[in-house]
This record gives sequence, C-alpha cells and structure tokens, in this order.
Amino acid sequence: MITSETNGSVRPAVESRFQKPFDRRSYGEPLKLLRSVPIVDLDEPLVDLRHYCPTVALKAGCLPFLRRSAADMINGAQDRLPPGCVLLIHTAFRTISMQSALRDSLRNDLIAKNPDWNHATLNRMLNRMVAPVGDPSPPPHATGAALDVAVLNTRGEQIDFSSPFDFWIGAPTYCSGLSDQAKQNRIMLIKALEGVGLTNYVGEWWHWSYGDQGWALRTGAHRANYGLKELENAEALRIPNESTPTK
Repeated sequence: MITSETNGSVRPAVESRFQKPFDRRSYGEPLKLLRSVPIVDLDEPLVDLRHYCPTVALKAGCLPFLRRSAADMINGAQDRLPPGCVLLIHTAFRTISMQSALRDSLRNDLIAKNPDWNHATLNRMLNRMVAPVGDPSPPPHATGAALDVAVLNTRGEQIDFSSPFDFWIGAPTYCSGLSDQAKQNRIMLIKALEGVGLTNYVGEWWHWSYGDQGWALRTGAHRANYGLKELENAEALRIPNESTPTK
C-alpha cells in the first residue's frame, strides 16, 4: 500500500514522496517481473458498470466492464470521495484488438516525434506507456482488472491532477513540482482508491488495478487472480462517442 491513514488523513510520508524527483529510468513495472507472477484465474465474471456502478461517470468511448470484485471496489471508492465529486472512468476493459490498435497508434506517434530513436528505445518507451500484446504477461486492461480514472467536480468538470505539466511529463503518481492543488487532488484519489484495495501503477497516476499481475507485484501476493478475458460483441458495447458521460 502506498498510503496509511490516521483519523482520515494521509501520513506525512506520502506527502514526502512528491518531493523526490521521479527516476524515469525505473518508470514502469518490468515485464520480466510481471511474467514471474503465476496467474490462477478465478473465472470471476465481467460486470457492466452502467448497471453495477450507477453513481460513477463513464467516458464516451469507454468499454464499461470490469471483474466483479474490482467493480465492487469502485463503488466503495466513490463513497470515499468528497461530497459532490464523481469518479470518472476513462478506460476499463480492453479487448486484445483494442489494445493492439492503441499500441500501434502510440508507436506511430512516437516514431513521428522521435525519428532518432532506435528499435530498442522505441520498444522500451512503448512498453512503459502501453502494455504489449502477445506477451506471457497479459495487458492489465485485457484482464478486466484495471481501469484509468479521474474525478469530476460538482459542475461535471474534470479536476486538476497535472498542472503545471502536460499529460506525460506529469504522469508519475508522485511527480515533484506539481501545483499544490494537483498534489492534493492526487492524495484525495489515492486515499479513495487505496482505501478499498485498488493499487496504483506509479508511472501513471490514473492507472489502478486489482487482481492482475501488477497488483500482485505491488502487494506481494503469490499469484494473480485474473488472466486474459474475452467479451463478445465488445465494440457494440462501448459508451457511444457522441454521448456525454453517464452517471
């Protein structure tokens, strides 16, 4: 666990994590370590968050399915947020084809922006940002165990988690140099999600999971509870892109 709570507050040790520069050489959880975690799938079903978690918000384009235990935790996390705040799920389940398309898109973007990178550097950076497909360690989102989140305020606007940085520069959860408001918002999110048993991939403040190999590494569990999962007719089950997030 990243945090401990005393009388509802985060201990100073968590605050201090934001003061140390993030070592980007350690960005990510090495595939070698993830592969070492055995998977014993509990065969727990995916549930539709539109019905199972009716108080959270779902981003347009999201495929709103998670393993049932993770969805239970989402309901608990919503209850732990300050009044008027709503958990926004940007990404939940991804099929392998969706994961592959995302990785190809990012690969092309990185090549265009960094034409001097060699193949090894390109793959290393890709693996830090989007899990590979076809690897013995399955992509977290494709197990139904992982989700990417943010928080909406009472006006339905996403609150600040990153200023003064852009998306990727400010991605590490304990990024130093954040504005005080962004840092406090991250602490709020950490308290809500860790308080129900979800764990964070520290390279991305928004990425949380329960039961996958990343979760097992972070908690010291001897095995992961979830492997790859299939969902029939997945594209038709996405939140329509033309809609606004539903609550």
